[in-house]
Amino acid sequence: MNIHFLRTFIVFLLLSGVGTLYSQQAIHIDTADSRIKWTASKPTGEHRGYIKLSNGQLIVSNNKVTGGTFDINMKSIVDSDLSERQSNDKLINDLKSPQFFDASKYPISHFVITGIESLNNKDVEHRKYTHRIEGDLTIRGITKKVSFDASINLLNGKFTASTPAFTINRTKWGINYQSKSSKTKDEYIYDDITLEIDLVSE
Repeated sequence: MNIHFLRTFIVFLLLSGVGTLYSQQAIHIDTADSRIKWTASKPTGEHRGYIKLSNGQLIVSNNKVTGGTFDINMKSIVDSDLSERQSNDKLINDLKSPQFFDASKYPISHFVITGIESLNNKDVEHRKYTHRIEGDLTIRGITKKVSFDASINLLNGKFTASTPAFTINRTKWGINYQSKSSKTKDEYIYDDITLEIDLVSE
């Protein structure tokens, strides 16, 4: 093979790689306007609230989201359905305790996107959500894979992402307190926690 051609070809490959690298950018999440809504249930009722992000970024290439990482502030958990202050405080303290999320020992949970599939070309009529997201969710130092649909859009220079309600089984992350598998009658709390994610970029 001609040496000059070989060198030219190698330089082309390197430049192509650099071009691909620099076409990507990390866009920070607006933590003030982004949140994760949660719902936890038991036979006698349910509680609802939200939790904030302490940090997060979307990886974007050619105006398309290709990845992202998010830090979830477990100490920011809020209940929004209990108006009586004492009951509200008790619930939040319970959720932050070692029986549940152990926020003192594990103040940050993490989510890392490992795959994004566009749903725009799928043959589904009136599809509301644009992407299928897969990722690794770490809670209490335990990492498990999760997946959910999301609507990702670019509006006025900002990316937004929202999900329908989806569930995770808390026992997979070692949160077994009053699990249905270990309690009877009305004493247990359902293992599934329902989440809805709303993100806005800076």
